[in-house]
Amino acid sequence: RTVLEWLREDARCTGTKEGCAEGDCGACTVAVGELDAQGGLSLQPVNACIRLLPTLDGKALFTVEDVAGEGGALHPVQQALVDGHGSQCGFCTPGFVMSLWAGYERHRAAGTVPTRQQLADDLSGNLCRCTGYRAILDAAQRAFERPAPPFDRAAVAAALRGLRVSPSLHYAPGGGAPVFHAPRTLGEFAALREARPQARVLAGGTDLGLWVTKQLRDPGELIHIGEVAELGRVELQPGCIVIGAAASLESAWQALVQEWPALRDLWLRFAAPPLRA
Repeated sequence: RTVLEWLREDARCTGTKEGCAEGDCGACTVAVGELDAQGGLSLQPVNACIRLLPTLDGKALFTVEDVAGEGGALHPVQQALVDGHGSQCGFCTPGFVMSLWAGYERHRAAGTVPTRQQLADDLSGNLCRCTGYRAILDAAQRAFERPAPPFDRAAVAAALRGLRVSPSLHYAPGGGAPVFHAPRTLGEFAALREARPQARVLAGGTDLGLWVTKQLRDPGELIHIGEVAELGRVELQPGCIVIGAAASLESAWQALVQEWPALRDLWLRFAAPPLRA
């Protein structure tokens, strides 16, 4: 199942919308929190429509229902969109809010304020057919002029560290045979691959997700390699760049652009942040 299906059908968090169901429109954008290499909290916007639910094991999930403060006080991103008339029909608005919220919290943690172009780049995975982007970008800039609400990043990071002591996920629906495995080491993955040769290896899932949403295919047994640190590395070596099979498009492109800056414009147009994460 996808994260979007679980949110709307089980958790009843219906603020997250379904639009294209293929990762193009951004109406389903949520934010996923996980630990970075330094043990701090990293927030990334992702498309809930093509993200398979078990891949969130050990991670934090934030939706548009989570960003308001106590008593329903709007987050600066939300308030700025209201004040700046950045929403019309409202269908796309939750996705814009989540992309902006992830960027807002990332810049606040770094002590930086993004430029208008950086905000536009952050929002490139979100489509609006009513309001247009000027009002939304105006609101995005004004959000940084407001007092920052409390967000306990340390508490979230501590909770994620606590989840790391749990064993690797082997999900078996209804008590049957496992259909989803998430090894955490290269050795564990190798053993699973040898023992389960019929299982399909899953990395980001931006293609396999469409098999589920568009073709209604059962992907069968899966081995998710997103938790194997060795396969997520991008290493610069003499004469080459080694990109792990589970490395994100974002980390791969960052390494490529570092070596060949002329690729930057292509990087900004290759997919969008929620797909590259």
